[in-house]
Amino acid sequence: MREGKLSGWQGVAALLILIVGLVAGMALDRVVALGLPFSDARPNFKLMSQAWTLIHRYYVDRAAERPPVLTYGAISGMVNALGDTGHSRFLDPSMVRQLTVVQRNQYQGVGAEVQSKGGRVVIVAPLDGSPAQRAGLKPGDIILQVNGRNIAGRPLEQVIAEILGPAGTPVTLTILTPASGETRQMTLIRAKVHLDNVTWQMLPGTRIVHLRIAAFNAGAAADLRKALSDINRESPAGVILDLRNNPGGLLSEAAESSSQFLQTGSVLRVRNPRGQEKSVPVEPGGEATGIPLVALVNGGTASGAEIMAGALCRIRAGRSWWARLPLAPEPCSMSSSFRTAPR
Repeated sequence: MREGKLSGWQGVAALLILIVGLVAGMALDRVVALGLPFSDARPNFKLMSQAWTLIHRYYVDRAAERPPVLTYGAISGMVNALGDTGHSRFLDPSMVRQLTVVQRNQYQGVGAEVQSKGGRVVIVAPLDGSPAQRAGLKPGDIILQVNGRNIAGRPLEQVIAEILGPAGTPVTLTILTPASGETRQMTLIRAKVHLDNVTWQMLPGTRIVHLRIAAFNAGAAADLRKALSDINRESPAGVILDLRNNPGGLLSEAAESSSQFLQTGSVLRVRNPRGQEKSVPVEPGGEATGIPLVALVNGGTASGAEIMAGALCRIRAGRSWWARLPLAPEPCSMSSSFRTAPR
């Protein structure tokens, strides 16, 4: 999702500059980041400025009054107030650096995609081969404590910062599994997690290929094209496309990867804040447009993986099978959505 995420960072940077500038008393003719005339936004920014001034003047713990922290908190609060859980959130500079490392397929930590949901930190998906996966963490598990400290209501970025750490060091998580109501404590050893975007194997005794796309990080589409080229040389009877616990990644990689299985149509449609829509068309020359296909998804299939699943379901339903785990009563019964920040 390079286009979506990069544009999101640019929006965050614009908002950061905007808020700092206003607090410092800079005059702006128009609030470009919000698309509003300055006269319309003035009362809101005046209120924010008053809050900043009151904190500076009266708050007793002077050490806690750190401008970057206050600014990041204000931006995070604005983004969270949109209610777009799981799609829109503020990334401070350290989180941007962490995300960049993850998108290069290697980082140090426990290896789990998380999101804030209903004031709780929820596992979206454990990454393949990660400490989180080996420990048995599942999509939907809730993190209650980190190293014995309750994290309820704490900003997601702070929780992530506590979970991340150098390879070889321990972190203790208290986990709640909502389905069973079971609470358990586990100590994971952080590791250098290298994630292969694409892996495949021929199922023993068959001509059916199990093709796993673990994430849509940088290079995923190229990895998929190469894998499908190799698969085609084996003359497979069909492909099981495994998107379970795929947390997404870069929008451009997801769209290009989807095109490997489609001949015509649009992978998705994108709508901007002005209500204008444009299609992201299927790129011609896909390697697997004629191979019978089964797609596997679960609760950990998110974001860019949902886009691929929805496109395959919508366009290839007439000549493909669809499996949703544990079972789906109808083929193609899922829906997908994806939002990008305005450019």
